[in-house]
Amino acid sequence: MTFDVRTYAEAYYKNIQPSPDNDYPRLKAWEFLYEYIWDERRSCWGDLIADDQLETTALHIGFYLANWGMFRGSSGLLQNSNLDLMKALATLLFEGQGPELFELKMADFAPSAPKLAYNQALLDSVFESMESLASNVSWTDTLKTKILMGIWGEFPALDRFYISACRDLFPRRLSITSASGRGLTALARVVHELNLPTLNLKTERLKLPYPTARVMDMALFQYGLVLAQDQGTSEKGTD
Repeated sequence: MTFDVRTYAEAYYKNIQPSPDNDYPRLKAWEFLYEYIWDERRSCWGDLIADDQLETTALHIGFYLANWGMFRGSSGLLQNSNLDLMKALATLLFEGQGPELFELKMADFAPSAPKLAYNQALLDSVFESMESLASNVSWTDTLKTKILMGIWGEFPALDRFYISACRDLFPRRLSITSASGRGLTALARVVHELNLPTLNLKTERLKLPYPTARVMDMALFQYGLVLAQDQGTSEKGTD
């Protein structure tokens, strides 16, 4: 199989759009959360956890995670969480180091980027901070990266199809599937080498451009899905 980012990303993007067979496609869940977080009418990150907004923010995050399959399997979210955990998660992310991280883009993690080591450490710290919440929840790399994909959009969701694609396409770059600053730098290096084409992919309501990491997330997920189908593996997972 060859890896053409445009072909795979656009195939995934097509499945986000409503169709005659599906007026409410599941994969659109990412757009709802991302547009909510990045609505430019907010004056600052703190607005998302203000008293009159915290519950709405928590509901957006929780529904997105449920939609993306994180309330099933071994994470323990289904049995060991409620809306209060989503409130605590939102508060942790938007009151701590999150706002500093969320102002960065994938380009800030490229090998030649200024303050690369600092940016990598910042991302690592945000990942680690999530583990301080709810010790009976399994804070897997998949769960943590799906949270940042929904809120930030600059780190891919490390689900099984994404990982299988990376292992097939980049077998000597093990760090690319690491939930870390180093992992994002590895992906930024791949983006540079692929000379990623400009794709006019935008959210439906606010017309926000899809971040580069989101485009790579979609393309690699789609590649991994096709790879699994070609190998005779039926789709049981979620994005």
